[in-house]
Amino acid sequence: MRHITLAGATVGLLLLLAACGPVTQPGDAAPAGGRTSPGATAGVPSAAAPSAGAAAGSAAPATSTTTAAATKTTSGATLVPMQRSTGGAFLSPSGNISCEIHYQDAGLTEAYCQTGTPARSVRLDATGAYKTCTEGGCIGNPGEGTPTLAYGQATGVGPFRCESATTGVTCTANGKGFHIDNAGITAARS
Repeated sequence: MRHITLAGATVGLLLLLAACGPVTQPGDAAPAGGRTSPGATAGVPSAAAPSAGAAAGSAAPATSTTTAAATKTTSGATLVPMQRSTGGAFLSPSGNISCEIHYQDAGLTEAYCQTGTPARSVRLDATGAYKTCTEGGCIGNPGEGTPTLAYGQATGVGPFRCESATTGVTCTANGKGFHIDNAGITAARS
């Protein structure tokens, strides 16, 4: 009888410790640049089968949470849906670029990307205008479990589209936007 009581106490202790863990769950996106927004993001859905352009050893593989068929963009990238109808987050296969897209999401409408090394970030509004930042205060950490957007894939919501390529990430809104890579942030080519 004492063995059952000890096992029950162990289970109770484990449940109590689990409740004391961090507020975010695996897959939640950490606020970029210190922002907080309700509704944490989950994994970026990708096509049901792994992309042929996916890099081996990606930091966090994309997960499939939808059966919607992926389509091709005008640049030839495979378009995959965001986690939510209001946006989501993703990492580049190298893990150095992280992005979030918010479309009418708790008052936010923007695309935000950053590089970890060197530390820089960029915000894109719905008109295609962008602002850059190279100060430490405008860089955050991607959320634990943030999925990878494979090279050759694009995603977005509303007017925003971001495409992952071996040369970096390009995000646009209404045909204008930015390209971010290790070398810097430049205007997207139309």
